Amino acid sequence: MKKQMYKLFVIALFTPLLLLVVGCTETETKVQDENIKSIEAVLQNALTGPSEELKQMLESKGLEDLVQYEENLYKDYFANDTSYLEFVNSYGSTLMIEPTRNQFKLKIKNIEYEKTDSKENIYNFTINLQYQKEGSEESEVEMVSGEANLNDEHKIEYMEIGIGDFLSSLHKK
Repeated sequence: MKKQMYKLFVIALFTPLLLLVVGCTETETKVQDENIKSIEAVLQNALTGPSEELKQMLESKGLEDLVQYEENLYKDYFANDTSYLEFVNSYGSTLMIEPTRNQFKLKIKNIEYEKTDSKENIYNFTINLQYQKEGSEESEVEMVSGEANLNDEHKIEYMEIGIGDFLSSLHKK
């Protein structure tokens, strides 16, 4: 009888603890998933292309059309105007100038994410970026890494993409 009572006591004690741990883990996973969705959307838009629409804008259309194009792609994912403008001025459509000029297409093959040990929402990411000369059957893959800092609303406060050396090397390929 005492043994059975002891088992019931242990079950009663550990059940709420287990539910608490599982609940916290699910909440943390959901937050991470939302953060990764924001980062991935921005990276996919920035590093896949250039699209025909963007090519036309870079060649002939005015600056106002390009600004509107970038707003539609990126603005909703950023915490405020400052973080959005920092991104589009550093990256945005400018990432596609060299590929367009040198007739390359870029496509993300894979992205790996790792949340840092920081108390803040900071993620490191590594991208396998495929690039291919237009008209060619052959393609190559370059690794690109970066970091994104997000707020509690899953909006990007800062993003850095280490792609500068790769883009400048495209004219040699």
